[in-house]
Amino acid sequence: MIKLSCLSLFQIVCFLCSSTALANIDYIKPFDVDFVHYHAKLEPDFKDQSVAGIVQIDFMPIAKNVRTLTFSAEYKSIKSINLNGKPAQFSLHDKQLIIDTSKSLSAEKLNTLAIEYQAKPRRGMRFHEDHLYTVYHTKNWLVAHNNINDKASFELELIHDKKLISQGNGLMLSQKKLGEHQVISHWHQPNAMPIYTFGFALGEFESFTQKVNETTFSFLYTKGSELSKKSIQNAFSDVPDMLQFFEQKSGFPLPQGTYAYVIVEGRIAQESAGFSLVGERFVHTVLKNKSENWFIAHELAHEWWGNSVTCANFSHFWLNEGLVQFLVAAYKQHLFGEQAYKDEINVAIRRVKRAVKENRVAPVAFYNEINEQEINRTMAYSKGALVFYMLREKLGDKLFWQALKQYTMTYKDKSVTTQDLKSSFEKTTSKDLSDFFNRWVYGHEIPTLQL
Repeated sequence: MIKLSCLSLFQIVCFLCSSTALANIDYIKPFDVDFVHYHAKLEPDFKDQSVAGIVQIDFMPIAKNVRTLTFSAEYKSIKSINLNGKPAQFSLHDKQLIIDTSKSLSAEKLNTLAIEYQAKPRRGMRFHEDHLYTVYHTKNWLVAHNNINDKASFELELIHDKKLISQGNGLMLSQKKLGEHQVISHWHQPNAMPIYTFGFALGEFESFTQKVNETTFSFLYTKGSELSKKSIQNAFSDVPDMLQFFEQKSGFPLPQGTYAYVIVEGRIAQESAGFSLVGERFVHTVLKNKSENWFIAHELAHEWWGNSVTCANFSHFWLNEGLVQFLVAAYKQHLFGEQAYKDEINVAIRRVKRAVKENRVAPVAFYNEINEQEINRTMAYSKGALVFYMLREKLGDKLFWQALKQYTMTYKDKSVTTQDLKSSFEKTTSKDLSDFFNRWVYGHEIPTLQL
């Protein structure tokens, strides 16, 4: 009996050690298909609050025997689908568009879908009388999916009234007349970006540009706005310094050398590939208090951390948001001084304390894969920022910033997990960070910080 107990205890210990070893690997669900390029030709309808047209999707099966393709069908009506130039069978089920390829597609071979559709999204696009813009998620207005790990290049041919100005991802290749009253604005994002960063804005905008060394910044704002060119220049006067700061910390320049801020009604702060949407109320706030420029820095920083280096799934969402929230604090330290850094970190501390009182505590990252709905945003954003703050304190400035730059350069245009970050930092610093990550990142423990 004693021997049996000892044997059982030994087996249990071995099992726990084995489980721990296995657990210390971030799980990424394998995907059957790589969607390589989207080319959409769309026409928005202000009156109907809809968008219609054709999207061509180039994709390559990764797995063998791919027989179906699945996209979000929410808010959409499908008119026709062609696969490699031939009509394809499809069905709609539980807000999903399921396409039958009729035969197994060869792995590593490029295929093309052409889907004609109309979308009338209650989410994903916001229509105003004189302007519109897309918001998270892309899948609500474009035939797409919700895989945050999948990156693709994007072309958008936008049909619109010639009086309106458009902003899309990447660069405008051309603008051609279409009859007397319309034009086609052709935008191209050549670098593969996360699909959720696809988007556009269209409206009766005023616009101006500003050259910062080799980078061109564009500013668009509605004609009816109380803001003026002069006030916008004042509000965004720190942008050149932000650009220099993030390029130095990341180790590489802003992709494509262009960026736009589209200033629209209300309170919104959201990044897209190559531009961000900014609410007028935020701009008025920063005009009153320059230290409230967090939203300008936050969305710009996502060009490196989020758009270029992207979390592999929602289990590692803090690598997009917690890191950027920390970097906003670090930028404020650079621009305004030590107290501004502490003030920003204290904002994160207060938010985490509130979550603790409300029993909303979770790890920052997970070994297993979670769904978007399961993200604890306070932990991902605010505790995530505190983790980077503590990591900086632990390593010291020189090692920390060296490690962050090396991590960013190593995973440029790639998708990452928390273990990738940990391994990269360990390699650069020659330090074992296992205990730190197990305790503060994968664990539930909340740090007690007093700044």
